[in-house]
Amino acid sequence: MATPWLLLLYLFDITLCLVPSLRPDKEWSLNQAVRMRTVRLVLLYWSRTRWGDRLRLEPGRERDRFEIIHPSPSKLYRAPLDDPFIRPATIGGTWTPARPNTEKLGAGTTFVLHFHGGGFVIGDGRDHDTGLLAQCLLRNLKCDFVFTPQYRLSSSKGGEFPAPIQDALTSYLHLIRDLSIPADQIILSGDSAGGNMVLGLMRYISDYGKELNIPSPRALTLWSPWVAVDSALTQDILLSPNHLSDYINAEFGRWGAIAVSGSGLIDTTGPYLSPLKHPFTLDPSIPVFVHAGEREVLLHDISEFSRCFRTHGWSLSYHVSKGCPHDILLLGSRIGFARQAQEAVKHANNFLSKLTLPQTPVARFKEDVTN
Repeated sequence: MATPWLLLLYLFDITLCLVPSLRPDKEWSLNQAVRMRTVRLVLLYWSRTRWGDRLRLEPGRERDRFEIIHPSPSKLYRAPLDDPFIRPATIGGTWTPARPNTEKLGAGTTFVLHFHGGGFVIGDGRDHDTGLLAQCLLRNLKCDFVFTPQYRLSSSKGGEFPAPIQDALTSYLHLIRDLSIPADQIILSGDSAGGNMVLGLMRYISDYGKELNIPSPRALTLWSPWVAVDSALTQDILLSPNHLSDYINAEFGRWGAIAVSGSGLIDTTGPYLSPLKHPFTLDPSIPVFVHAGEREVLLHDISEFSRCFRTHGWSLSYHVSKGCPHDILLLGSRIGFARQAQEAVKHANNFLSKLTLPQTPVARFKEDVTN
């Protein structure tokens, strides 16, 4: 579809938004409806051009809050992260509100290691990308520091799987080994594709953690997680009852799935890219908060994931925000759903605060839960 036709379609959609009953959700305000249609158009055009973000390791406007991270020893990257062609690489990451002095932090300090969304092909974890997200977590999750890695994107050469999970492991090991942050003071968090990365990292820790001395984090928070990458290649998004009320389009999903799989070299139905179909065991003392928007196209997959993994013993809380599209944690402030994003994070905080005790070690925490 040529650009002029996209603009005409956009103008037609905006005209429909003037009538509440013709909006994708009649409860949306005009501001929300127009912003949603704008993001939908931009993402569609982005998907057509397939121009991913270009990452750099210079500090930029983040200055001393931007930190360079080097890979850990190669022995810590086992299969499937031990790939002969895609090797662990140096990456960067941004601290919010500031880079911590870990030597002066108390036992009650909470860190969030958050992986941004973007279909594995866009985003960089810097202020213009995840700055508002980080501030939302600081205020409403009651954490002290948020670290957002700039992991390699699959839209660039060498960013295909397992690069994202390699970088997730590199980031986590940097916190617990290089900075000596106790694992039970770290919350792993991710939105959309970043949620997929959190699950991949936890699967890896579940498989190799004891052998490689990689402890589990205190908790997980998953925001509109992409739990079935293969669905982007095998299912028609138009069949979703929410395809008109979300900004995600079929071409963006296909772009991400094709890119992260190396144009099909990696099986997208496998346990790391499509965890929905491959439940694994998680220590029930690790609470997991899962969030979805009622009007997002991934709602069915996320709901099925929550049901399935809860039956496998996960201590999981699932919250759906009424009338909301995909990934309001990342884009809520840009599409008119900032209040709903804040409320969702507060739900996560309420759930985690009832089940986690950051000032106590993991062993004590297990005893408190079981007793």
